[in-house]
Amino acid sequence: MKILNERFRELVVPLIVLGLSGSPIVTALVLLSQQLGTVLFAIPIGTWIEKKNPIFVSSSCSMLYAVLIFSLAYIVSVDSVSPVLIACILFLIGLVGLIQQTAFQVMIPRVVGRNNLLSAHNLLEGADAFVTLIGPSIGGFLLAYYGASFTLVVCGCLMAISTLFISVVRYKHSKSTATSETKHIKEKVFEFTERAKEGVQYLFANSSQKGSTIAAVCLSFATVFMILSIIFHSRTTLHLSEQYIGILLSFAGLGNVIGVLIMNRFKKVNWLFFLSTLLILSSVGVLCLLSSHFIVMCIGMMIFDGALSMGFVVQLSVQQGITPDSLLARVRSAMYVIAGIASICATLLAGVFTEWNSYVALIFGGLMLLLPALYILRYKDSSVKMDQIKPIYMDGRKS
Repeated sequence: MKILNERFRELVVPLIVLGLSGSPIVTALVLLSQQLGTVLFAIPIGTWIEKKNPIFVSSSCSMLYAVLIFSLAYIVSVDSVSPVLIACILFLIGLVGLIQQTAFQVMIPRVVGRNNLLSAHNLLEGADAFVTLIGPSIGGFLLAYYGASFTLVVCGCLMAISTLFISVVRYKHSKSTATSETKHIKEKVFEFTERAKEGVQYLFANSSQKGSTIAAVCLSFATVFMILSIIFHSRTTLHLSEQYIGILLSFAGLGNVIGVLIMNRFKKVNWLFFLSTLLILSSVGVLCLLSSHFIVMCIGMMIFDGALSMGFVVQLSVQQGITPDSLLARVRSAMYVIAGIASICATLLAGVFTEWNSYVALIFGGLMLLLPALYILRYKDSSVKMDQIKPIYMDGRKS
């Protein structure tokens, strides 16, 4: 439900702002407001969530998320919308979504067990694949025939339904028995800061984490940059309708479905070589998007996003697999900060490049997949098979 909301919203909001401003750069500036909360608050949020009940945090934030989307739908319906107001609401949506997603990611290893991480993330990617297959087409249809306000109301309803599903997840939360309440406020702040710093340091504590972190940055950048560039390119250069843009984005879902179906065949491959290969394959898909033929573009979209989604499954499984339980929330939140910065850069550059030349934007996006894929091969000596991944502690010792 949450992913379906995102697929609708990532099509609707850029087109609303693009229609108001007529400029890809202004549209990009408005959209990047959603990533600012991640960069500013992800680390303290991750440290704070560690001792909270992730089910309660995630479900509460999902409902608040829905309320914010309903608010956006309302201001669109009464013609009170402006790029600045949209940016403010997107900032709040990004912040609430950050808290919800951090809590959700923390609960995954505890609910499914570490031995099932690859399967769990593949199932989650399967949900993403199915939704991406049908979501953009439906979103384009709703936007074309019923308008932006109605489509946003549907997004809010989807998030409300998501809240119900999260609230029934079986998870037993153990409250911390620590007596930190008796500590002086300065001691608490110092301890909190040290714990947050440890989470950031662990992203670069060993070669496996370094390779995984670089790949995560590449994936985060490419996802945001390419989707926005494709929407801008399709609208301003190719002059495609909302429905055709939705169909093009839906072919990303077809690639995702194929990736999910074959993912389990790769449990015994070397994760770093596999991840590098997927990034290279994704860049090949970008080359197809340079074509002016719609069918070729659809095939390119399928290859690009199919390989990219498999890359996300591998990267998430590896990073959670090599991270000790005590660091999961802090490492994930630190990763959100780095990925958030990459997403902000991607949003800005997508606007700048497509304002200048949308074909150059697509070429740049392909290079940003290819070059990191080649660079992470320098860490090949620390890589192992997917089914042999185990936690690695700060001193390099494996459990």
